[in-house]
Amino acid sequence: MNLPMQRYNFVLSCIFNYLNRRDLCVCSLVSKNWCQNVKKNIWNRPNFITEGATSLQAFQKFLEILGTVANDQTRSLVQIIDVSQIQESLYETIDENWLSIIIQRCPNLRSLIIRDASFLTTMSIRKLCSSLRQPHGFLEHLDLSNSKNITETTLKSLIQNFPELAQITLDNCSGVSDGSVSQIIYYCHDLHTINIANSRSCVTDTSIFAIAKFGKQKLRRVNFQSLQKISDNSIIALSNYCKNLVSINISNCSLITCKALEILLTANKNNLEELFIHNMKSILILESSIAELLIRCINLKTLSISLGYIIPTSFANLSSFGSSSKSPPPYTSKSSGNDAQLILDQFEQFQNLQVLLIHNVPEHTSTDFLWDLFERCGRYGNCSLKDVKIYRKSYESDFILGGYAKVKQNGEINQESVNNFNKNHLNGPKIKLLLLEG
Repeated sequence: MNLPMQRYNFVLSCIFNYLNRRDLCVCSLVSKNWCQNVKKNIWNRPNFITEGATSLQAFQKFLEILGTVANDQTRSLVQIIDVSQIQESLYETIDENWLSIIIQRCPNLRSLIIRDASFLTTMSIRKLCSSLRQPHGFLEHLDLSNSKNITETTLKSLIQNFPELAQITLDNCSGVSDGSVSQIIYYCHDLHTINIANSRSCVTDTSIFAIAKFGKQKLRRVNFQSLQKISDNSIIALSNYCKNLVSINISNCSLITCKALEILLTANKNNLEELFIHNMKSILILESSIAELLIRCINLKTLSISLGYIIPTSFANLSSFGSSSKSPPPYTSKSSGNDAQLILDQFEQFQNLQVLLIHNVPEHTSTDFLWDLFERCGRYGNCSLKDVKIYRKSYESDFILGGYAKVKQNGEINQESVNNFNKNHLNGPKIKLLLLEG
């Protein structure tokens, strides 16, 4: 009897996800069971984007209800709170006790997303720490991305109240340092995902050594993007202790070389699913040993690299054409030389690669080579390539000819050539061309 009712409630929950608040209120009048399902749908992840009120006003009303009207059963339904869309205005501000109210009144809260929230301050964290009598035992996911108003000390105090954290995101967070990262990894024994990207000079090898030492077998996903002070030594230590990583992002890390990358791939080749290694100044081209390791990563589904890592020298230097009216020489795989053919042969051996991200595409790069590469990628594997994203900066010819991606020369990477590929290769990968700033 329980199993059919569980399925029935599951179907109701899926349907209710597509309804707005007004329709949900109507559905709650149908029966007691429907009312309970509507209540779960509304309170599981409160929505602060409503008609007739700003997100700030909706959030303030939510805090008021938590403190007065909502009973224990209702408050226990709250599992995810996302305040990333809420911003204070000149005339309306949020009470500094907001964080304390949420943590104390939502005992089963599992995910707290405070991304880009300017009202997360040192004072709000201090009030939370002083009011809590015991650590919150349910919070598993904490996102403090782009938090600019917290210090290292307050971040340490905050983390001590959430020992059950399994995932933490501190991308461009002001409180990130070697001390705070070390304390996070020490207190949170179940942590499987850590993102400390864009911490710039605040994070050194000391943080990675701590992550390697205390993370060990539980760690699954790491994001160290743009950490300019981490070197081969800490990455090798990470490889020695953490051998079950499924996602690795070390892009824009200028001190990491092919040596450390090879050791890291060797340690995690059986589990790795996502690898981001673009824009690494110490890696000019992928060595044959690394290319072979990438192929042996049988579960690799997402790969992000710079074009210079894989493109032959004859094509990598095509930018020498500058803004002249000459077009780059046409590419054909038969006459491209052994280097190009070797690269194409290697990419054919990917077994499960589904997403490919190409960065730093120089001006006048041959599209024929890239199209051939995309079409052949994973040809002999179990699953062919599905999505490709090409990231490039503005070219001189863009401004000369009057706008982004309107280059008319043959063999150019532009929006027209991308559209033609997607139109003519319906069964091939879908390509997106993205313009980067700068």
